[in-house]
Amino acid sequence: MSTISKPQELDRFAPTTQQVIRLAQQQAMQMAASSIAPEHMLLALVLQSDERVLKALNQLGMEFSSLRAQSEALIQPHMEKSVEVDDPLFALPLSRETRECIEWTLCFISQMHTSTIQPEHLLLGVLRHPRTQPLLSFLVPEVATLQTRISEAVGPAYSSYMDQLIQSRAREQSLVYYQRGPGRRVLRKLERPTELFVDIEGMEAEKRALMDVVGFLKGYPSFQASAGRFPRGILLATTSINESRLLVRATAGEAVVPLLTLSLTALVELLVDLQAQVLQLDDLELPGREYVLLRKGGSAERGQRYLQHIFQEAKTLSPVIVALEGLDALTRLEHGEGRAELISQLGVELESIDKHYRMVVIASTEHPHLVDPVLLKIGRFEQQITNVSLASGSELQHFCATCRRELQSGWSYCMYCGASQARVCSHCGTPRPTLEGALFCAHCGTSYS
Repeated sequence: MSTISKPQELDRFAPTTQQVIRLAQQQAMQMAASSIAPEHMLLALVLQSDERVLKALNQLGMEFSSLRAQSEALIQPHMEKSVEVDDPLFALPLSRETRECIEWTLCFISQMHTSTIQPEHLLLGVLRHPRTQPLLSFLVPEVATLQTRISEAVGPAYSSYMDQLIQSRAREQSLVYYQRGPGRRVLRKLERPTELFVDIEGMEAEKRALMDVVGFLKGYPSFQASAGRFPRGILLATTSINESRLLVRATAGEAVVPLLTLSLTALVELLVDLQAQVLQLDDLELPGREYVLLRKGGSAERGQRYLQHIFQEAKTLSPVIVALEGLDALTRLEHGEGRAELISQLGVELESIDKHYRMVVIASTEHPHLVDPVLLKIGRFEQQITNVSLASGSELQHFCATCRRELQSGWSYCMYCGASQARVCSHCGTPRPTLEGALFCAHCGTSYS
């Protein structure tokens, strides 16, 4: 791939990514290799210990400390061979397989609508190459649930497995940390769900009602030829936010589109607490561009800017589903806190959507009677699906998140891929209770969502 071997085009790589390539080159030279292979890239990514790489590996279920210890043990015998640390970048050529990794990385950053390759982007491109599989199988501890599946998958099956793992676990989130109450709230989340309607038993009427959304997002000819109405805004009235969330994720999975979720409950709490100075910007874990949106102004200005940002981001991701969770939360704002302005802004954003964007907004609420009628007008949330609910907990089919095969009750591990089925808090590891309606960990306060 010529674009990555020309020095004048190295600006595609962030400085930290160039450091990874240089470190990989040193590893290749110490091992007397004639080119830089994906294995050298993976070792360099682990040894560099970039915080974002660490976070991505942990999201994928790979314990970083174990990977680093194994990597250091692997390269130790080659440390005696000295290399020139000032060798120019690409003093060794990239192998054909490494070029393929970088081509895949370029696809990743294109999907993420960014132009610069960061280390975590390169990691995803390297991990999915079959050439990396033997090394990764060695680095991941045998006791890890991923190790069995990584070891058994070969060639395209390995790449397919890693793609599924990356899509289901690697996500971009905006977080708010509280010193009290829930502890942590997910404000915004971008992901590519892999659930399908077949994974949900029950809610047949709701699934049928959402098939128009799937057809529209897939660009079926019936919608392309029509100049009339299209699914723009849908309101799900539910008894449980988790059930509506499952339905929305399955809709995105069926349509094979990204899902951009905004918690309006978290946004309202954030705006109120920032205005009251109970919360500081340091309590937020956001992409840099989002700090700018919240730095100045009152609740109304901050909220309007954030809504504009979410919808603008969604349009660049099109085709896409935007999920607005807790639509009734906007009415909890007092009139002086920007309530009217935020409701008006949301209405404007909904009406600005046309069918060329291939974008559908699905809002959910557990209190439909509290939703402002202004949002239910034609051109906004004019379609409503009520009583969204599973018939019973026993009718929900359980599928392994790793290999997507159906599980039997009582399984602690999936017998097909060995993945753990333990229901635990992702933050502290405390077992999650089976109590209906449990939303937060009783030990650390982290949201189960």
